Amino acid sequence: MSAPATVETTQSQSSHRRKWRWIALAGAACLLSWVALAVGIALGVGTAAMFVLATLAAVTTEGTVWLAALLLGVSVYQARRRLWETLRSRLR
Repeated sequence: MSAPATVETTQSQSSHRRKWRWIALAGAACLLSWVALAVGIALGVGTAAMFVLATLAAVTTEGTVWLAALLLGVSVYQARRRLWETLRSRLR
């Protein structure tokens, strides 16, 4: 009787690991885009290149947040929203 429970637990752990791998991959892409932006600023690249690098950094950051919210559940996004609302109310 313990065999089905073991198989179910193994599948659950595999699914959990897969979610975190996607989040880690998105986080790495986000980090690399921010590093590229920093290097672009340090090297003094042109306006067009700076626009592309800044847009890429913004899009990957937002994509990482939404991917994490999708994979971990909307409650994570709602908690993030409540945190921002709390911070904004304290700053006012």
